[in-house]
Amino acid sequence: MARAKRLDIAGFYHIINRGVERRSIFLEPQDYEFFMTLLLKMTKDYDITLHTFCLMTNHYHLLVETKQQNLSKAIQFLNDKYAKYFNKKYSRVGHLWQGRFKSLYLYDDVHFWIVAKYIERNPITAQMVQNVTHYRYQSLFQWKHKQEYKELIRDSKIFEMTYSEYESYINSELQEDALDIVYTTPKIIKKDGEIKLLYRRLETFFEQDRDINRDQNIKKAFEYGYTKSEIANFLSLSHTTISKKLL
Repeated sequence: MARAKRLDIAGFYHIINRGVERRSIFLEPQDYEFFMTLLLKMTKDYDITLHTFCLMTNHYHLLVETKQQNLSKAIQFLNDKYAKYFNKKYSRVGHLWQGRFKSLYLYDDVHFWIVAKYIERNPITAQMVQNVTHYRYQSLFQWKHKQEYKELIRDSKIFEMTYSEYESYINSELQEDALDIVYTTPKIIKKDGEIKLLYRRLETFFEQDRDINRDQNIKKAFEYGYTKSEIANFLSLSHTTISKKLL
């Protein structure tokens, strides 16, 4: 089966990649530093804004913004250069990465801030540190301590907050409903012969008046591009019920 074509339009993306068999990809401080050096070169050479990042022992998270259709080339540069460095340094052969990197296009501003918090809180979630500001290889630490690699986030959207506001935001836990959308991405459909990206999340059709104007909102969501099954699952209704509402 042919693998799905990767979305590569300009916009905001959550990027994740893991070591093969979940093996460690960073063994020494110099490894993290070399990877951040490559990150900095990537942002400059490919005109990419890095908003937040976190380098974990066996995987990494990036929140990037592209201006061109060059995401795949940029991340391929990053992964290939690092894999060659790692294999040479540790006298190993074979793949370093667990298949293709994952790229999730972000819906909106709300989605951006949820993903930013999720990325920054990774060391806490993994119980690697007790205080999120103590983990060296992430954007929050670089900002707080004005480290060498703060330049990585020089144009980041996180500077819309003061440092104290951002730290307070990151220190607050993610709610369960927020966690549900971290790994979601807009759906791509073909409508009226054209490819359409559903930038609007399904739940936003029902946020203000989920019960009062439910039938109208069901029709709006369906006309926008969501299927009867998707709407039924979200509202915990049967497919038949949704079908009747659309008559």
